[in-house]
Amino acid sequence: MKIESVHGLCERCDKPGYIVHHTVYLTAKNINDPWISLNVELLEYTCRDCHNEEHMGTAEPITAQGTAFDEYGNLILVGEGFKRG
Repeated sequence: MKIESVHGLCERCDKPGYIVHHTVYLTAKNINDPWISLNVELLEYTCRDCHNEEHMGTAEPITAQGTAFDEYGNLILVGEGFKRG
């Protein structure tokens, strides 16, 4: 619904969108309140860079070089940048 209404584009920069952002930060106290967690008026479709900028203050990746999140949200080692040893 929200994604279609903005034609799949980030509402901040018009790049292709990536994630629906809650404009009211979800907390343990409000996550079960549908007027906050599911209210379309409180959602914003953003690209990855704009979403990272909102939460981390930077559009740079938030993981260490050689790590990434898999499709389940688990931190995994990738590539050559991070070695155990």
